[in-house]
Amino acid sequence: MSLLLKNSDGKPSLSYTMVYTSFVVSLIWFALSVFKIPHVKDFDVTTVTGFLTPLMALYFGRRWNEKTNSSEEPTS
Repeated sequence: MSLLLKNSDGKPSLSYTMVYTSFVVSLIWFALSVFKIPHVKDFDVTTVTGFLTPLMALYFGRRWNEKTNSSEEPTS
């Protein structure tokens, strides 16, 4: 059993797992903030952007890199 989620290629991916988890945490934080739940800090877009941007850049950069490297034919 793997703790990693599978990306669209069907392979376990740490970067996809981190993006998915952080997005779900952001959504929960936003929902709790909307309903003014006590002991929950107000939702801060700057903070969410600060940790989602590098994670998404990692994931999509990795996918783009794998796609461009797999489409090139190896040279002998």
